[in-house]
Amino acid sequence: MKYQKIILPTILASSSILVLYGLKNQFFNQTKTLNSSNQNYSSVKQQDQTNSNIFYQKLSVISNRCRGCGKCIRLDPEHFEISGQVAIVTSSNNLDSSNLVFAINNCPTQAIVLE
Repeated sequence: MKYQKIILPTILASSSILVLYGLKNQFFNQTKTLNSSNQNYSSVKQQDQTNSNIFYQKLSVISNRCRGCGKCIRLDPEHFEISGQVAIVTSSNNLDSSNLVFAINNCPTQAIVLE
């Protein structure tokens, strides 16, 4: 009986220390991942600043990703139309238009690729 008063708090304290230690490691691993992705983003951003004259040449729709919702056609009818159950590219002119960028960013399945 005398040892129960000592053992139970000791077990609870050691368990909470282990849990907190695990959470700390998980937090620091996520922080490291975020920091490395931020470094990658900043290096890409620096490359973009140095290579500001990027020319896009190919617009395509990945047909096995496209579900034919028609959002791209509503946002940018100049470049897309529905053929069967999927969207297709109808024009590769004016690839720097804001409507095209808007359509690419709003595709729910990210099926539109501009290379």
